Amino acid sequence: MKKFAKLTTLALCACLSVSALAGCGKEDGGVVVVWGGAEDQTLLKQIVEEFKAANPDVTENIRVEVQDAWDAQSVVTKDPEVAADVILIPHDQVGIMAQSGLLSEIRDGTSATFATDIRNNNDPATVQQATYNGKLYGFPLTMDTYIEYYTTGIFPESLENTLLGSVDQMLAANMPNIGTSSEKAAAFGFNIGDGFYFNMGFFAVGCTLFGEDGTDVNACNWNNADGLKFMQYAAKNFRQSGKKFKSDDAKNLATAVLNNRLGACISGGWEMQDTFKKATNIKYRTLPSITIDGKELPLIAFSNSKQYVINNMSEHKATASRLAAFITSEQNQLRYASERGYYPSNKNAQQNAAVKDDPFFKVIREQLDMSVPVPIIPEISRYWEAAKAVGSSIYNGSLAGDDASLQESLNNFIANLQSTL
Repeated sequence: MKKFAKLTTLALCACLSVSALAGCGKEDGGVVVVWGGAEDQTLLKQIVEEFKAANPDVTENIRVEVQDAWDAQSVVTKDPEVAADVILIPHDQVGIMAQSGLLSEIRDGTSATFATDIRNNNDPATVQQATYNGKLYGFPLTMDTYIEYYTTGIFPESLENTLLGSVDQMLAANMPNIGTSSEKAAAFGFNIGDGFYFNMGFFAVGCTLFGEDGTDVNACNWNNADGLKFMQYAAKNFRQSGKKFKSDDAKNLATAVLNNRLGACISGGWEMQDTFKKATNIKYRTLPSITIDGKELPLIAFSNSKQYVINNMSEHKATASRLAAFITSEQNQLRYASERGYYPSNKNAQQNAAVKDDPFFKVIREQLDMSVPVPIIPEISRYWEAAKAVGSSIYNGSLAGDDASLQESLNNFIANLQSTL
């Protein structure tokens, strides 16, 4: 959706001069821009070329640009007029972007059934994640969550259901030296300073974030007695000084597992197509448990979906919607599954043998069924920094381990979530 007003005068004049003879771009055109991640560019460009061939009536030029989905909201907010027409975002950005008027509502038209098709063809969870205040804003593309990866160089498959199924047993394991050095490999890790992972223990003990369905800003109970029990567990087991637990960026942890410096880590499904692609020493399973009050409690993941949304400032919403629908179609979701390792949101694609019978996707599906979707309400934007502060203070030891300090930290965390946006 790059505006001609943003071009230099020289470039504009050149374009207008050429258009007098041969047209500047397609006749009646303009430009429709679609964003995708750097790793997805090859596939996305192929799909766009196929869209052009299948839709010769489209008069606009279509351009693919690199933009990380996680940062899309902040980029669009700064200047929506120069942002893309078709934007890939994680679903938790739908609420705040819709509330800010940045997204175009998706409806059925006289010759298109965009909204009906989205609701009929996609996993109900992703349809809910595309909906804010009863209005539909997203074309679902993928579903994702995180799982446990481990290296058979340290933890063999034979221990998957015992040691690897328990955080406590992994942290109690006798870890080998790294290579010929005197340094010991760490046993287990996840990024405790990232709110995407920090939630696991609180959900395991039964706490909720913004209520049971994630829509009530006043219903976060992580500071109750059960939440304190997890904080006590985390303060005891997830400190940097303990040596066997490691917190870091998820990709760094995955690399450490790949290189036999870490026995197991928690990271997203995308890791199989990135860090672990073609690795022979990497296995995976659903999340392990923690032991609290003598009970084995499985860690419970966050889950999310990625959605293509339409910029409300777009001058080409009809073509943008057609393009988003094409990119997120059943056949193209299967290509994202095959080529990029993304679990599809389309219900038929989920039942395709290439997905349904794939061992990795089976684990992803199992974990999705034991997950809590990241809330969509705009207030979720306050959660990430608040969770980072608490998780990081546990790991670096700046938060004292006594009950009073832990309770105060949780109370402050809840107060931050419920402050005015």
